[in-house]
Amino acid sequence: MQHLLALAAVVPAVFAQTFYGCYTEVPTRALTGSLLVNYTTMTVTECETHCTGFSLWGLEYGGECYCGDSLSQGSFPAFSTDCAMPCGGDATQICGGPNRLSLYGTSEEPPAFTPYPHGGEGEVTATEYVGCYTEGVGVRALSGASAVSASAMTVDGCANFCLNSGFLWFGLEYTAECYCGSALDVTSANVTDAECAMPCSGAPTEVCGGPDRLSVYQWI
Repeated sequence: MQHLLALAAVVPAVFAQTFYGCYTEVPTRALTGSLLVNYTTMTVTECETHCTGFSLWGLEYGGECYCGDSLSQGSFPAFSTDCAMPCGGDATQICGGPNRLSLYGTSEEPPAFTPYPHGGEGEVTATEYVGCYTEGVGVRALSGASAVSASAMTVDGCANFCLNSGFLWFGLEYTAECYCGSALDVTSANVTDAECAMPCSGAPTEVCGGPDRLSVYQWI
């Protein structure tokens, strides 16, 4: 089951194409059809033109353009704030971010994506609150994938980011930080919920941990 991140997206200036949002990169690249790098003149239009004949194209790190017809396994919707770098050829447009693609395509529907296997038995459908926990001693309590979003972090956003990254445990810390893992580090200790009282940056009515404190959940 695919879990899309329910995150607000700031849509940059577009032309005839569809903007799908900000997507993660993977070690083997999310789009592997063709590549154009130009950090001084890159625009959304330049990338679209270069990728003529492909159904998908994405811009990364201000000046990199990638083309393809499908996403590689492990690429999935990320936090909109992860894509915040201006294009080298037009500072009013957004060209992805570090290891993040501003993804476009020819279809009105977003492309299918295949998350990393999460290692659980069967399909997980819900999350369960575990409690407020300290960070590990000298290590992260959850040492898998991580993400930071100063304006869009929510419990559901962190939940889906971690599940798509292949992890069933996730924790939110200090308003804007999301950490994923397979289990809590043994040096992480359960504390009172009062120590996890900071509002989430993307949902002030939700709680996203505290200073060195994680609001911990598990997919079940």
